[in-house]
Amino acid sequence: SLAKKKTLVKKIESIQNLGAIDILCTDKTGTLTENKIILEKYIDAKGKENNSILEYAYLNSYYSTGIKNLVDKAILDYAKKNNLNKLGKEYEKIDEIPFDYTRKKQTIVVKNESGYRVITKGALEEVLSSCSKIKIDDEVSQIDASRKKIIEDKAIELASIGMQVLAISEKLEYTNSNSTSKIESEMTFVGFVGFLDPAKKDVKNTLVNLSKIGIQTKILTGDNPYATKNICNLVGLNGNDILLGSDIDKLTDEELLEKIDTIDVFARMNPLQKERIVSLYKRKGHVVGYMGDGVND
Repeated sequence: SLAKKKTLVKKIESIQNLGAIDILCTDKTGTLTENKIILEKYIDAKGKENNSILEYAYLNSYYSTGIKNLVDKAILDYAKKNNLNKLGKEYEKIDEIPFDYTRKKQTIVVKNESGYRVITKGALEEVLSSCSKIKIDDEVSQIDASRKKIIEDKAIELASIGMQVLAISEKLEYTNSNSTSKIESEMTFVGFVGFLDPAKKDVKNTLVNLSKIGIQTKILTGDNPYATKNICNLVGLNGNDILLGSDIDKLTDEELLEKIDTIDVFARMNPLQKERIVSLYKRKGHVVGYMGDGVND
């Protein structure tokens, strides 16, 4: 059957292992979804469209030297179509802190005749933790509990309609330092960029067919729980009980072993947390398949 589908098999014993799978762990982006991310929104904390936020996102993606992920490509494509790509030539790159799955954000430092700009793009919680101020309508003020709630509510609203949401922050001063936390501190929250990545059309039937032959599907994703729940509802998975990576870190292996059979969706997961869940399913006697195409897989 695999040969007819032109599947290359390097180790023949893997066919038997494939046939024995009773749990399939898979990521979300590019697996459940089309993997064709489109930039849809660039807005401030209150949801007002703001071109400067698109500029921040573009400069961050343009000057990052790591492998361009889907988000970066979507930002660069959008900028090219809207004649923003000339903006990159106006700056000199000074420094960069690449994306990693612990910080969940990436930072670049650029300079022009007006001075330095430190721009960070990444997951809301991590970007917000570096911010002490917020900018709305060109007015900068201190972040307090009420302003933080405005930011979080807007992110939840976007994610609940299936958007992948990233936060943007900046500051206009830079001191060369070996300390990442020092560079990414006392920043100003400026807004969000939002992306759509629609579910694949045939995923729902595929999941039903897997269930019929005795294979449970488990989602292990780095994305936020709101967007994940939206996709799960669209493809027929139970997204009501979601365990987060931060929850997993608080539990012992024994506590997790009692929970994981009843959980179908794990969100905000880093690579080590994904590996831990797969290992625990194996420890319970399951034969586990894993599928994912992201760098954290």
